[in-house]
Amino acid sequence: MTAAGLFFALHGRDYEFGTAARMGPGYFPVVLGWVLAVLGLLVALPALWRRGTAVQVQWNNLFWCVLSLIGFAFMLHLLGVFVAAFLTALLSLVPSAMRLRTRLTVCTVVAVLTTLIFPIGLQMVLPIWPWSA
Repeated sequence: MTAAGLFFALHGRDYEFGTAARMGPGYFPVVLGWVLAVLGLLVALPALWRRGTAVQVQWNNLFWCVLSLIGFAFMLHLLGVFVAAFLTALLSLVPSAMRLRTRLTVCTVVAVLTTLIFPIGLQMVLPIWPWSA
């Protein structure tokens, strides 16, 4: 987290910063980059003195989640936000032990929330359905 925050904070300085009232293109990455860097330190420093068992990375889950993110990027403009969010949520749940009905419910909720937040709430110019692409 700290490395990613520092990357965005330092490279965001290449853009005009602006002010809080009139933000430039560099304002958002610089401010959030520094916030992320500080949060990373606040998480990492106490962990250096904490004892516990080693973390077990669940590679199967990681694979399906990364694959679903890549799939969303490729499906977004072709299938629209709702269908792309539904299918990628379904893809990320492949390693889960959920029943099919529960999976479909989760995917529907994710697709509805994604549609309500991004194209409708934030008014991002994204197709909602495949036929509106």
